[in-house]
Amino acid sequence: MSYLKKNIDTIAIVFLMTFLISDFLTSVAYKLMPNSFYRYSGAIKLVFEVLMVGMIITNFKKSIRTFWFILAFTISFIISQFLLNEPGAYDFKTQLLSGNIYFFNRYIYLLIFILFIKTVLLKEETYEKIYRYFEYFLYINAIALLVGYLFHVEIFRSYEYTTRFGVSGFFSKPGEASYMYMIAVIVSYYFWIEKKSKKDFYKLLFFIACSLCLGQKKMLLFLGLLGVVHLIHYNRFKKVFRILLPVSLAVFLFFKESIIQAVLSRSPFWKVIYEESGLMSAIFSYRDQLFVNAITHIEENWTFLNYIFGGLDFNHFKVEFEFIDLYIFLGVSGIVYYLYVVSSCLNGGNFLKRNLIVITFLSSLLSGGLILNVTAAIFLYIAAKYIMLPNNPSEDR
Repeated sequence: MSYLKKNIDTIAIVFLMTFLISDFLTSVAYKLMPNSFYRYSGAIKLVFEVLMVGMIITNFKKSIRTFWFILAFTISFIISQFLLNEPGAYDFKTQLLSGNIYFFNRYIYLLIFILFIKTVLLKEETYEKIYRYFEYFLYINAIALLVGYLFHVEIFRSYEYTTRFGVSGFFSKPGEASYMYMIAVIVSYYFWIEKKSKKDFYKLLFFIACSLCLGQKKMLLFLGLLGVVHLIHYNRFKKVFRILLPVSLAVFLFFKESIIQAVLSRSPFWKVIYEESGLMSAIFSYRDQLFVNAITHIEENWTFLNYIFGGLDFNHFKVEFEFIDLYIFLGVSGIVYYLYVVSSCLNGGNFLKRNLIVITFLSSLLSGGLILNVTAAIFLYIAAKYIMLPNNPSEDR
């Protein structure tokens, strides 16, 4: 353990960078050899998780709030598993590999990481290196985005073998890619506004251009919210836009169906969904139907205790609306968990940083997957707590 503690900064950097690479390898292995072992990313995350828990146990000196949150969430989850009301016996192996235990571990992973860095205390320059290497990966990924778009390389596309637009490059899931580029955008925007850095302005434009290639509606929502924040707070004509924004919103609400239909008609893929399943399904990618399915299950099977502790087959009934998923999965403790993660990212920040963090979480509310995605959640936390600081010179990044 002394060797691990001495080199823990390097080990943390290597593992987090390996997270990015292994996700792509997992995607390639699954697409080319679906019947063989392909969960390399999960295996690496599990090894790092075991390492973090081991370091926490050996270096634990005093109880901190994160530890008690982890303990409370774990107890609440165990209780919820006794309230599943699902037919058949509880298959522990299935739940561990792809069921509720698997998803709970993905949710709790960020808290374990927070407790780990609060216990071991990584150097400040370690976080700067992690984010710098993260940006390097996004630069390299831009090449994969370009290749995927120009030459229609299916392995680089967001939705391979479909007519839907989008390229995600080395990221195995387009949703994960969206959150990664959101992180890069808010960090670049933060330093552009805070430091008046031209370098970060050009990086901001670059990451926005890359994000538009992903073909994700959540990315458009995020960029729209970012545009609103910029126009009403950080623009020389902000007083004018503060008047125009409510007027524009009123006009949109009045003509919303015509506007949305006009936008959706530009894409054959979304036009088909709109004509077959309606406007809400086209906007939310069928999540409205998943929500109705979950509500029906809850009404038919939940007891009073379920409304406190949650409890259902998450893999089957998840809605992919972040806040709703946490509640139906973990009950009241899921809401507390969400608020704790959000407040952890917001604490210690100025008005600019809080705005950027809030619009990132708002974008995930209607699409889900931010906190559930281990890699994205960790990089967002690092960016919020250790990178987006007024005394962090952007030219050194």
